[in-house]
Amino acid sequence: MLRMKKKNISKKTTQKRAVRLQLAKKWLGTYTGKNIVRGYAKHFRTDLLCAIAELSMLGIAVSEEYQEAVKRSISDRAMQNRKKKAEAQDKNAINDDRDEHFSFIAGYTSGGAAYGVSWEETAFSEPDITENLFPTFPG
Repeated sequence: MLRMKKKNISKKTTQKRAVRLQLAKKWLGTYTGKNIVRGYAKHFRTDLLCAIAELSMLGIAVSEEYQEAVKRSISDRAMQNRKKKAEAQDKNAINDDRDEHFSFIAGYTSGGAAYGVSWEETAFSEPDITENLFPTFPG
């Protein structure tokens, strides 16, 4: 039985800038969309800042307002990602040493069961991780 050879299908990748600039001259004549920067970025698989820079090299004027808006949106997105990552790390740090049964998890048995100080032993009636774990008693 004959085996069919697999065709070498290359993944589409971003081309080098010199190649993109040559292809873009031809592409600009055929583009009919509304937002040329976004269309360029999508067609040539670049980010918006790179698209703005390359379009300006080709003589296409992009407004300063749009450039600032793109830079601001990129920095805002980066800040949101950093904040989300920090919140996730804080949440994991808080939850690593306690759960609904134990106020402090000292470790785990070889079978995977947790052991430590229970919520009852710390004088809490309900497990609430937002309260202080070690209350001060008058005395």
